[in-house]
Amino acid sequence: MYLLSKFDSLLTTKTQVGGKAYNLAKLEKCRVNTPDWFCITSDYFQTLVDQNEVLKNLIAQYTQLEFIDDLKALIEKIHAEINKCEISIIDDVMERINPDIHYAIRSSAADEDGSHFSFAGQLESFLYVQGKERIEAAIRNCFKSNFSLTALTYRFKNQIHQSTPKMAVIIQEMIDPEKSGVLFTANPINGYRDEMLISANYGQGEGVVSGECNTDEYTINDRGIIKDEIREKDFKIIADYDNKTTKKVEVTGSDINSSVLTHAEIIELNKLALEILALKKKPQDIEFCFQNGEIYIVQTRDITSLPMDKREEFANVFDNSNIQESFNGVTTPLTFSYASKMYYKVYHQLLGLTGLSEEELKKHEKRHKNMIALIEGRVFYNIQSWYKGLLLLPSFKQSKGDMEKMMGITDPVDFIEDKDLPFCERLKMLPGLIKTFGSLLWYFSKIDKVVADFMSGFYEVYDEIDFSKLNRLNLTQLYELTEELDQKITSKWHAPLINDFYVMMMNGKMYRWMEKLAVENADITLGNLLSGEHDIASTQPTKELLKISDEIKKSDQDFKDQFLKLENSKVMDFFYINNKAIFELCQKYIENYGDRTIGELKLESLSLRENPDFLINILKNYVIKESLSYESFIANELELRESEEAKIAPIVKKKLSSFARKRFYKDLSKLRKAIRYRENTRLLRTKSFGISRQIYREMGNQLANFNLISAPEDIFFLTLSEIEELKDGRIVQTSLKELISLRKSEYESYEDEEPGHHFKTFGFVHAGNKFIYEGNTNLDHDGALKGIGCYPGHITGEVALLFKPDDGIDVNDKILCTVRTDPGWAPLFPSIKGLLVEKGSTLSHSAVIARELKIPTIVGVPGITKIVENGQEIEMDCEKGLINLLQENQE
Repeated sequence: MYLLSKFDSLLTTKTQVGGKAYNLAKLEKCRVNTPDWFCITSDYFQTLVDQNEVLKNLIAQYTQLEFIDDLKALIEKIHAEINKCEISIIDDVMERINPDIHYAIRSSAADEDGSHFSFAGQLESFLYVQGKERIEAAIRNCFKSNFSLTALTYRFKNQIHQSTPKMAVIIQEMIDPEKSGVLFTANPINGYRDEMLISANYGQGEGVVSGECNTDEYTINDRGIIKDEIREKDFKIIADYDNKTTKKVEVTGSDINSSVLTHAEIIELNKLALEILALKKKPQDIEFCFQNGEIYIVQTRDITSLPMDKREEFANVFDNSNIQESFNGVTTPLTFSYASKMYYKVYHQLLGLTGLSEEELKKHEKRHKNMIALIEGRVFYNIQSWYKGLLLLPSFKQSKGDMEKMMGITDPVDFIEDKDLPFCERLKMLPGLIKTFGSLLWYFSKIDKVVADFMSGFYEVYDEIDFSKLNRLNLTQLYELTEELDQKITSKWHAPLINDFYVMMMNGKMYRWMEKLAVENADITLGNLLSGEHDIASTQPTKELLKISDEIKKSDQDFKDQFLKLENSKVMDFFYINNKAIFELCQKYIENYGDRTIGELKLESLSLRENPDFLINILKNYVIKESLSYESFIANELELRESEEAKIAPIVKKKLSSFARKRFYKDLSKLRKAIRYRENTRLLRTKSFGISRQIYREMGNQLANFNLISAPEDIFFLTLSEIEELKDGRIVQTSLKELISLRKSEYESYEDEEPGHHFKTFGFVHAGNKFIYEGNTNLDHDGALKGIGCYPGHITGEVALLFKPDDGIDVNDKILCTVRTDPGWAPLFPSIKGLLVEKGSTLSHSAVIARELKIPTIVGVPGITKIVENGQEIEMDCEKGLINLLQENQE
């Protein structure tokens, strides 16, 4: 049966009647008015193809096409063959036709008006068709439109051309409407699914759909009409019965500026649309018209594409300017889940110390679980979570600015603001604010003891661990050890966090002092004043390596030559055989600082215990550079600080009162101490991650022995919760090898392209958002690149572009340019001429170390690693934070 009524079409398949007819048939369930129709099924057109071998072969060629350029010639041949086909069904069609009525002959392809592909405007419809000859021609032309250049190109580009396109044809009674339009059940302009948009004009809907005529637009939601735009209607499309087509005529009289639809008509359309939406269960694009006061639905189709709903209430902002120092590059699922748990526990713990009740703490759980995010393998701060935490403190605006400086956020978020509450509400909140802030101030006043107690408590636990015995524990015991350490170490991690807040507030305070003193370059001045801390953990590894380097330099030339020529993997054995004292120094270094390596907070990173190559490379760099020594390093430590103190002293004396001067120097001293504590506690954080790294590596060994994973390091592609679920029998997928293989493939793809350092998303983060930085690289008025100067110096040199400190690129006496650094990079710094870092702030690790090592440094230059090339000459004015490109890469 090749002809089906609209009711019969409801009982068949979309493949047989096409998307347009299938959707119309479904409308019968809503009992909406539709102009009467029937259809010719796709089976009929398939018989035409089957009866014509030439046509069948041509269509087969199309399904196998690889290049779109070959389409045009092929289409001409297909159309020529369709023209030869006899439309044998025409007499059966005419039996259902009322000769006094005009008809619309509409294409209805099987893959049209679906959930994924709409084919909007791609296939033909023919209006006001009457008479056997014209109806037959329209049917043939519908069949041909299935093989038009636009339709076939659409299929080809969407990769749906591999099968024969199936076509049905709708034959529908024409009505002569007074007004027509399109209703979108989701707003196609802004993506709001809770808004509908109606576009309407007088006459036929062709003028609305084609965009040929001006239309009125109405935006409605559950509350009613929220917006209407009544435009000047110039033309409308109406029936041209004489020529069996449509014609464009002027709109006249009061209709020109009157609303096309009445309020009652809009409400009725909204009601009908909701019924259709309930039936279809997906946003709809509905064509309607009014005749004699009755609404007719001409067709409905799924909306296959909506823009992102960008209401601020659904916004998220992510920034990794600072956190990439801790988790550089692509980070595995285990590391992220471990870090996420750490952030949740310590921030939840900190709020608990401020005296909040359990009920109040629960309100902040969601925020604490969303302090960081993992996007395309990179760890980001979820900025809203951090800003919202600041709402618990007085003076949100000041705290926000202080935090942005500390975190190196160059693109502040302005849609999270302190609530402008009525006086009574503010009064109600005051006790809580006083309690929270008062608790922090109490801890700040005891910061020396708080940090000292934390550090001594940490080492009590750390020194008890015998790493050599980890392989004597089974999987359950290893897991229990992680929980025990979580209880003994992580649950007491509030001290570093309190100190971080202290750093943030004191750093902000010192910037306000700089502003009061009208210092020309606050970043450089404050940076110089903060340099020269002799007891800072960040520089200790470098000092120890310089001591080892000095010992090697004291050896005879033959020993040095052999050391420099040997493969890294043989050096430790060479030391053991030829100079046990140096071997012991290296072993002691690995024992104390073995976890302070590249990507030190990433559990998947190899520590110096597993691979000491980085240590050997640094020693070779130091030995080659004769001017480097431990004594020269120590001698230079205080020089910069004393010089800057001498420069600022007369300014302080002139502009500040005696009392203010005391406060200034006291605040500076507090900030210096807080930064020293921060760097020292970060070494403990590194050691804490190092403990976990070794435990999880041993777990990986044992999981591989059980054949659950392919290799020990594959454990890093599982999450903490998956490991726990594996232990308890709650894991939903035990084919871990396949899961890990899929994740490894995904994460490898992230290595090639890095997301922007700062971006905004809306709704579900991974649903349709693009992770692109939309700001601009900073330029000064002369076109030089601009960042934050951290240590003064005006230098010219060759760029060594490095993305990993073990890339093997020679950095001696070159300007090291990279995306970000972590403490594991520090040993490279003494041998370089200058440092240029894409991310970071004056308080980031690279800035702190550069000041201690007196390296001219600029940080916070977005996109710099994509602008400069390896080997390119550049000029750095580090006092002003300017970079000039002097020449193209000569390599």
